[in-house]
Amino acid sequence: MQWISFFQNAVRRVRRTFIGPLGLTLVMATLPLLGRAQSEPQPTLFLPIIYGAPPARVLIAAAHIDSAISGEPDEAILLWNIGQDSQALAGWQLATKSRVATFPMTSTLLIAPGQRLWCTGEATAFRQSFGEEPACEWANDSDPAILNLTNKLQLTNTRGWIALQDADGTVVDVLRYGDEEQIVDGWQGAPVQPYSRGDVTASGQVLERKRDPISGLPIDHDLAADWTADLNDVAWGRRTRMPGWLGWDDATMARPLQASAYATTTVAVGPEGLYAPLATAFAAAAKSIDLSIYTFEHPQMTTVLLDALARGVQVRMLLEASPPGGIDDLQRWCLAQLAAAGADIRYLATVDEAPKGYRPRYRFTHAKYGIIDGQYAILGTENFTTDSMPVPARKPVGGRRGFYLLTDALPVVQALQQLFDADWQPERFLDLRSFDLSHEKYGGPPDDFVLPEPTQWFVDEAPFGTAVTAASSARFAVISAPENALRPDAGVLALIAQAGAGDEIYLTQLYEHKYWGDSTSNPIADPNPRLSALIEAARRGARVYLLLDSF
Repeated sequence: MQWISFFQNAVRRVRRTFIGPLGLTLVMATLPLLGRAQSEPQPTLFLPIIYGAPPARVLIAAAHIDSAISGEPDEAILLWNIGQDSQALAGWQLATKSRVATFPMTSTLLIAPGQRLWCTGEATAFRQSFGEEPACEWANDSDPAILNLTNKLQLTNTRGWIALQDADGTVVDVLRYGDEEQIVDGWQGAPVQPYSRGDVTASGQVLERKRDPISGLPIDHDLAADWTADLNDVAWGRRTRMPGWLGWDDATMARPLQASAYATTTVAVGPEGLYAPLATAFAAAAKSIDLSIYTFEHPQMTTVLLDALARGVQVRMLLEASPPGGIDDLQRWCLAQLAAAGADIRYLATVDEAPKGYRPRYRFTHAKYGIIDGQYAILGTENFTTDSMPVPARKPVGGRRGFYLLTDALPVVQALQQLFDADWQPERFLDLRSFDLSHEKYGGPPDDFVLPEPTQWFVDEAPFGTAVTAASSARFAVISAPENALRPDAGVLALIAQAGAGDEIYLTQLYEHKYWGDSTSNPIADPNPRLSALIEAARRGARVYLLLDSF
């Protein structure tokens, strides 16, 4: 900067232009030259000024305040550096109305640009709930390897505030929540309220900030509207988060994967066309079969998987623990055969040693997908039952309409494997209960169970008995819930938003609610985003065809 003062006396006119986020400034100065008359045109000299990186800026990006676990040892606060410089946390403080916890002055904990870190009550309990590694803990010293804050925090469930202060005691960020009436510096307006409409309860939620759709970084205006529970924001608000969910950033599927790849893709249509391509795919497995499915009630497909196990193929299966009507005895029989042959079968259900109040990460595991040998993916709408996947017969057979895609598209395979690996962590999460032959609910069938004869519905015509396969370059998207399925700027909603006059949308679903939220609500107060998107597309001139079941 010294050369600026060197030219100071010669400057006649200065104009600055800011270019881009790097802080590059061009200074245009007009200087008199020796040996020229003052009336002659003056040359223009451009002098660049390079500013340093913007400072660190650390926010309270999320808070797990009202834990469902007895004693609430997994309470946690997420700090996120949205600045462009690192920030040492030695001497910083987390404060509530009644407690202050301090990062020790001897701490070397550093939060880099774009990095986030969790501080929690007890590290071991936090890992079991969130599946992540905390950076610090403030209650009991549950893990000597984790930094201990001095003093203990207490997060009150229904009302309160949390403040982040730097080493000088200056308030850096604040979260005001619940029914808190106290006015707090650094916060404007009403406090954040958890989203708790319909079947959603406040207990167990993680309050989180909205994130900028482009940068993926948390936004901050010191308002309740910055947070995803915001009822006034239908597009980006009205959301919940539970411990253990993915979707914090693009690396953890906050945005649907979209990628182009050359791939061989098969479209199979049920009921008549599903069994053969799926059985063929399993029969070709050489190393591994990972399945995340809702129910499995298919003796013939059981035989196919038993053959794979006999070849030395590793089979892992994740199933819903509480389907409507309970777990069928036919499924119990199928799983008993597979488990006896070496398959690793888990239900999404809390294990016996889980602490009181511990909940599965998801209300249901309703997905139906699989990965074979880490190179081939199947993804569809139907459960593994003889109704949905009837075994081919001499006459056309009927059943439930459904679809499966089978592809070797590497981006799709990798995305589904990432989802499965995240959900399948029995060494960390306490909601993956192993199949136990003797267990009353999660075990085998009754001793007197007899395998029933397969039910078949013969129909006059079954035009989709042969799957269609094509090999070409294509654009693929993997959209998953709860991580990204409702993003308005990507995935299904963004695709529908592009539709206008001359476009057609064909949509087949089991059902589509007229509105979300409480049963006494209405489409104005609690609109269904998908249905609203379809209606808006129709208003723009698109033809929309929506086929629903009588369910």
